[in-house]
Amino acid sequence: MSTTSARVFDLPALPPVLPAFARAAWSATRSVRTPVTMPDWTVRVAGLSFDRSQVAAYNALCGFANAEQVAMTYPQVLATPLYLNLMTRPGFPLPLMGLVHVRNSIECRRALAIDEHFDISVGLGVTREVRAGLELDLGIALSEVGGDVLWQATMTLLKRGVRSDDSTPALSGPKPALQDAPAEAVLAQYLRIQAPEDTGRRYARISQDYNPIHLHAATAKLFGFKRAIAHGLWSKARVLAELQPKLPCAPRRFDVSFRQPLLLPGRATLRYVQEPTGIEFALLEASGGKVHLSGTLR
Repeated sequence: MSTTSARVFDLPALPPVLPAFARAAWSATRSVRTPVTMPDWTVRVAGLSFDRSQVAAYNALCGFANAEQVAMTYPQVLATPLYLNLMTRPGFPLPLMGLVHVRNSIECRRALAIDEHFDISVGLGVTREVRAGLELDLGIALSEVGGDVLWQATMTLLKRGVRSDDSTPALSGPKPALQDAPAEAVLAQYLRIQAPEDTGRRYARISQDYNPIHLHAATAKLFGFKRAIAHGLWSKARVLAELQPKLPCAPRRFDVSFRQPLLLPGRATLRYVQEPTGIEFALLEASGGKVHLSGTLR
């Protein structure tokens, strides 16, 4: 896998998302050239602040009790226009449509205040071959204005069937150290989670992620789904809203592996085990079969 020289794009404000979605749709028919050359790009915006009304709407949708709490999952909502902008720029080698979000990790150095200002950036990170294709890490960082990193996340995306070099067999790749379900079944506790039919549309209005697979059954069927599916990041935030109050202090690390989509409308069972160092969990199909996501909160 080769890379190009580093380049940083400084933007005056968060970019509009509609042009990015138009470029993404156009790129869907483009074939991928191998070996893939991934550019070393970062997009950033300085001097942003939280929108109280958006934070309140997000908290209501995801189940957070405090309307002005900045959840540790919320900065990824702000980053949506940036990673859409980054991955639809001319020269990005993969079509945005068809990329699957397989893992997500968040680290929060301290609680975020709703009235503070910050810089935010998104950069293309590590790529790796796995059996299913090619994985790409996106690094997201929220920092004090001109200062230290306060919060950071890694989004791992998968492009199925793509290799970095046609002559090299795909590697098995690193496996996330996350189980499908808590091992100590006898100690597990359970919660019910509801996902109404309009969850995808409501989340899209907040996050600006208008991927058609999340909006309506009719648009999701165009991409092979029986019904619309919940955003993975909504499911992750919904889990956080339920489990965060069970910790003795604010969490600092939240790791999730996405497995099977949650169809809308839908019901799920949150199975969790409290440990000395945090909580291990899995969001299960209501019937107890498939695992929608699994991970740890510490």
